[in-house]
Amino acid sequence: MQRKRGLLTTIILLAALLAACASGPPIEQDSEKIDQFNRLDDESNELEPSDEGSDPSILGLQAARQTGVTLYFLDEATGQLSPEVRRISGRESNEELVSYILKELTAGPETSNLSPVVPENVTIHRIDFNDNILTVDLSAEFNESPDLALARAALVNSLLDMGSFKYVKLYIDGNEATTAPDDKSGSLGLLTRYPVVVAEIKALEEQNGMDAKVRKIYRELYFQDNSGQYLLPEVRLITIKDGNAAEAIVNELMKGPAAESEGYYPVLPQGAILHSSEMMEGQNEANGIALFFSKEFNTQLSDGAIQGRAVVASLVYSLTSLPDIQYVKIFYDNGKGHYIDDPIDGMVLNQNFTIEHFSDMVGKRIRVYYGNDQSMLLVPEYRAIGGKEENLASRILAELATDPVNPDSVRVIPSGVSVEDIHLDVVKELAVVDVPAAYFDQMELDNKKMIRDLYAVVNTLTDPINGTGIKEVQFTVEGKIIDSYMDISLKESFVLNPALNKQE
Repeated sequence: MQRKRGLLTTIILLAALLAACASGPPIEQDSEKIDQFNRLDDESNELEPSDEGSDPSILGLQAARQTGVTLYFLDEATGQLSPEVRRISGRESNEELVSYILKELTAGPETSNLSPVVPENVTIHRIDFNDNILTVDLSAEFNESPDLALARAALVNSLLDMGSFKYVKLYIDGNEATTAPDDKSGSLGLLTRYPVVVAEIKALEEQNGMDAKVRKIYRELYFQDNSGQYLLPEVRLITIKDGNAAEAIVNELMKGPAAESEGYYPVLPQGAILHSSEMMEGQNEANGIALFFSKEFNTQLSDGAIQGRAVVASLVYSLTSLPDIQYVKIFYDNGKGHYIDDPIDGMVLNQNFTIEHFSDMVGKRIRVYYGNDQSMLLVPEYRAIGGKEENLASRILAELATDPVNPDSVRVIPSGVSVEDIHLDVVKELAVVDVPAAYFDQMELDNKKMIRDLYAVVNTLTDPINGTGIKEVQFTVEGKIIDSYMDISLKESFVLNPALNKQE
């Protein structure tokens, strides 16, 4: 199956390449509505993804998998972690790759002069993916590593060499990993690539150790999406002074998201100040933190809505991942110098909050593409969907079927076609998008705009940030593969075309 290539230099060239009609004999039409389409013989069109190589520049991960995965082991003679490459099939899912990497790290190196740094009895409790963050929860045996710093460095570097993620969040038996097995030691935060020289690894961990007066670590801060329905994690490098991580996190939350254009929106009330915080001891050895805010905590956000539930949930999710905080209690100044816990925006505050109170609020950030009113380019918009969506691709397609937020963007799925009338079936790495004949009837009769709108669907479903695993999209009409429409070939599958995306 020949694929259309995505990396084209201009829209005009793209249109020219797609304008050629596919050859192939027409067959008898099944309905008057489909007469305008040139059908192909059903037996010659099996909806299977192509095994031919696609452009490796589209996904660095695909290129990496063609050669294998890189594992890191200790070379005592040179005093560094040295890479060892293992061949793989190239068809493994991210979860399969993570499991494979840990299994091979615990099994040890194949090279005689290298030594393992991860104990052989470590197992995986949980693997999660959210945006560019990989979360791995390992068994307590990981803490039995001869040198924890080297074990973390080998693990993190091996996982990040997959090419799919930027950060690793490490948990041990369900608790965020700390610099030492003791829960009272400093939180590691999100881990990025380590140096490979042992002395440099030791220096890095010492610099950010619990005893350091000033520590800099990456952490997730939770802001709301454009609808206020979900919380989305944004990674921020925060500075912790004198070990007070909680206050550092709250103060960063008050600054708001670094880039609202990427789907994150402010959540804490504008002008609010954290006056102080106090650690609290609870029942069953559960500890928490009390936060004392200024009177502005009970004021509206700049857009006129405070959304009390999102405010509290943001604080809870941003703080309770710290190893010594299991719940959050909130007070604010009543304007007369007294701290109270009266409701804000209908949200009752007179209780200790844990993440169980907001188990449905953390969403998954996705990117959908709309048309640009002034050009033939595609404009990205960030949205949020439920973090536990089972039918991810269909949910993303349903989001694309809504109106854009940007007034300069235009719909790409006709408003007269219900998303329920569009059927999506994912076969391995191929998405089959079956549309009714009315889908094309309602599209603007302009070849370039039709190409743009088709690629909006393709780029949305294949965008790596969305995590669908889809590499190709095949359009069908009422269950049939068609040859062409208005000189646009639809016979073959489409692949991601980043050249059409307007630069953010």
